[in-house]
Amino acid sequence: MKIEEYLSRLNTESNSIFEKSMMYRDQLGSAHHASSCIYEFSENIADTSEKEILQTVSSQLESATFCACKGMYRQAFVSLRLALEMGLASAYFSVYKLELHEWLDGRGDINWSSLICENDGVLSSRFSKAFFEDFSEDMSEYRNKAKNVYRQLSEYVHGNNETWESSEIELSFDENKMATYFKLVKGVTEILLFVLSCRYLKSFSENVLDSLEFIPEEMKHLGYVRAYFGGPKE
Repeated sequence: MKIEEYLSRLNTESNSIFEKSMMYRDQLGSAHHASSCIYEFSENIADTSEKEILQTVSSQLESATFCACKGMYRQAFVSLRLALEMGLASAYFSVYKLELHEWLDGRGDINWSSLICENDGVLSSRFSKAFFEDFSEDMSEYRNKAKNVYRQLSEYVHGNNETWESSEIELSFDENKMATYFKLVKGVTEILLFVLSCRYLKSFSENVLDSLEFIPEEMKHLGYVRAYFGGPKE
């Protein structure tokens, strides 16, 4: 088969999968809303580097959803893991500026273990006590959530044997993988908004807080966040 014919066939199959993916209108809307929340949050961060990292996170979330819609599920999970890593790194680098500049210069890497370190990471009590102490009560839970989501995404990144089941060169619509994707993109977004809110909310002006209407809505399960935006804590 000529390369043109081969690629055209894959494109036809992918377009067919895209049409089936459109059945998940509500879930796709939620995924798009998630990336929009990250972008809107970034617009209020003063540091240019931190802002740009979060805007890259937003684009990775959009890329992940597009890949999932086209049947490229592994690529979707890879982009989703990158979004989680970079989102947490933006908060981490806001504290460790030397490591930020080493990363920008290509002399340093994003280290997952450092990001979620129980003592010094962005999901530690030390971090929350420095920026928004009320978040301390949920740090352990969210650190465990981050580890769990990262592990699931890494199964696709590292090619664990079970993730290759039913995987062929032929593209095909997979309802189970779509369901898994929507679950994980929700988990990634929840973790990122938790960390970003802890890091930045108290540095924002009242006008900025008023513009972040999605925060008390997306994090309404946290009483101290509701209270900070003027709602009931209990």
